[in-house]
Order: sequence, then structure tokens, then C-alpha cells
Amino acid sequence: MKYMLADTSGKGLYVTICDENRVPFSSVFLSLENSLSEKMLWALDNLLYGSGLTPQDIDKYYVVKGPGSFTGIRIGVATLLGFCMACGKQLHGISSLDAAAIVSGEKKITTAVRLRGKLHGYRHYDFENNVFSEYMTGKFEDTDGLFVVNSVGGQAVNLSEALLSERFDSFVTDYAPMYMRPSEAEINFDKKCSA
Repeated sequence: MKYMLADTSGKGLYVTICDENRVPFSSVFLSLENSLSEKMLWALDNLLYGSGLTPQDIDKYYVVKGPGSFTGIRIGVATLLGFCMACGKQLHGISSLDAAAIVSGEKKITTAVRLRGKLHGYRHYDFENNVFSEYMTGKFEDTDGLFVVNSVGGQAVNLSEALLSERFDSFVTDYAPMYMRPSEAEINFDKKCSA
């Protein structure tokens, strides 16, 4: 069996393919920040071809569903959903906050994504006691205590490697995009409607 996790929630495309024992089979990172929609299918096709696989050979598809880049998340979810529909497979998701906590390898950590200005989406993780907070938003003047990903000033982290962890399955959910705040278009629309 082969599993694929794709992450487009940050500044590029990260993809990891592994077998049922979580042994990495193939992975790629491409900085496609401004051309993700144009080149993602090409990149996935080359990754699969170079691995000797077809989309049908992937048994389970996963996508990092955000929070992160509004456009990137939509492109990633739509592309993998297309693969799944064509192959008769089901798409699953994981939040970027959960994936970052898994990839960090820390026993206790708070992961965060900058949403706008000083507003961040975040979640606390205590893997020792198996206790996790709700997904929350808050303003932070200082982010020193946070593991910030997918943001200006945040760390570039290969979230697709979360697939390789035993912790991964505990955080798998549906693939519905997770934004944690309305988009600028929604905010502006609401302002027009209430005026």
C-alpha cells in the first residue's frame, strides 16, 4: 500500500509518499509560490512517474488543509480531490497546526499560523499526556513561545513528513479547507452588505 500527503498551505509544494510501514518511498519540495496552479499537476505527474507509480497506485490520499495560504489550500484540495475522484479514492485532511506539531517531534508545543497582522491561529499539544487544546485565534505581540509555520517570519517546514509519524492517524479528518478567519473578500463583502 502507498500513501500520499501533499502540502500546499505554505510557500510551495511538499509531497511525501510512503508505504504502509511509514517508510518513505518518494518525496519532493518545489517552490511554486507564484505558479502553483500552473505547475502542481506537472510536479505530481513527474513525482509519480519518477517513482514508477500512477495515481491509481496510491491507496490513500491526504492533504494539508490549512490554515495557511488561502489560494494554496484551495489549489491543493481541489487537485487531490480531482485525483481521488478519477481513481475512486477518498481524500482525507490534516490541519497544518497538527502536522507541524507532529513534524516538530516535541513532547509539548504550541504551533501557530499568522492569519493577519498580529492575529494568529494556534493550538497547544501535550503528547506526553495526550491532551490537545481546541483550535484558537489570538493576537500575539511576541511569538517566541510559538512554533510558527506557513507565515511571514515563520519557519519553512516540510509538513508532508507528518505522514511518516505514528501520531499522524490520530489527527486525520475531512479535507474541508481550514482558514480560521474570513478571507479579505468575505470581510469586504460583509462590510458592503452592512453599509
